[in-house]
Amino acid sequence: MPHLQLDHSPELNPAPLLKLLTDEFCKIETVDPASVKAYCRAADAFVPGYLAPEGFVHLTICVLEGRPQEVLIKMSDSLYAVGKNYLAANTIAPISWTIEVREMKPQTYRKGTVG
Repeated sequence: MPHLQLDHSPELNPAPLLKLLTDEFCKIETVDPASVKAYCRAADAFVPGYLAPEGFVHLTICVLEGRPQEVLIKMSDSLYAVGKNYLAANTIAPISWTIEVREMKPQTYRKGTVG
């Protein structure tokens, strides 16, 4: 924990972007880099809305609740800027780029090493 979940339309390969986002995320003061789990998930099917871009990348940042609002905003703003810069330089057609920060409840989150 925390998790960076990068969902994307099937034609994209956002692995280099995920690396950049993870590096930036690990610089944030409340983040333990050894606990970060970052992964990509291609959408099996994607249908954009009317006049929407044909592709998308969406990052969900999942962290335990309790961080100050300023830190959550920093997470969102700094990772959004990284993604915006990367996608502007590395995509031909316009794509939708969005971020959401979700807070998980420590009472119900479980973490451990198995094996």
